[in-house]
Amino acid sequence: MDRVGTQIRTPAAIAMKNDTQRFLRRLPLTLIAAIVIWLLLRPAIDTLVSGLSQTLIRAFEYPRVTRLVVEDHRAQMRRNDLRTDSKVPSVSMTEVSFNTIVLLALYLALPRPFSRRQLERLFMGWCVLCLTQSINLLFHVKAMYAMGLGEWSQHNYSDLARNAFGFGRYFTDLPGRFSFPFLIWLGFNWEVVMRMLRVSEDTNRKTTSKRKKKDKESRVQG
Repeated sequence: MDRVGTQIRTPAAIAMKNDTQRFLRRLPLTLIAAIVIWLLLRPAIDTLVSGLSQTLIRAFEYPRVTRLVVEDHRAQMRRNDLRTDSKVPSVSMTEVSFNTIVLLALYLALPRPFSRRQLERLFMGWCVLCLTQSINLLFHVKAMYAMGLGEWSQHNYSDLARNAFGFGRYFTDLPGRFSFPFLIWLGFNWEVVMRMLRVSEDTNRKTTSKRKKKDKESRVQG
């Protein structure tokens, strides 16, 4: 601040503001690009997520009878111990994986999104998101087994198991699907986001102000 109360903007502050403005301008365009990328990669994402979820389910299943087969972007729950004429329940993979769009849009809107560092962060973040999607699908399958198959569910699952799998499905459906992309993006790009929000500059300004105040007090006491 100068003597008349006008805030002096440093080159660093101007650069931060420009990065934030560019991020907001890019976001609608990167959202469209993210939708296109997701549509192109949906078959691969469906296969990856359902395969990982099947591996997690069968790791704690004895005997290992669950198979997840993706058809028309739906994961069909097929069990070897059920009758062949039984209705095959399924889960929409679109609902499971659509939050990929959010993660891609946020990453692509950042400064220098195609730098090696950002591409590595995108890859790591995408891997974490795929894991959360697989866990979401796992809870859908287990909740269906525990609550959706009538007498078979009552005979094979306890009330505790039904409550646990029901809560897991609810948590990974509502708060999880919408918050995981933002948390992953923020976690891998903390310093970039904080710089755009000017948090680091404000912190440094407060620290400098406190230091000057202490120096002034020490000179007065001296």
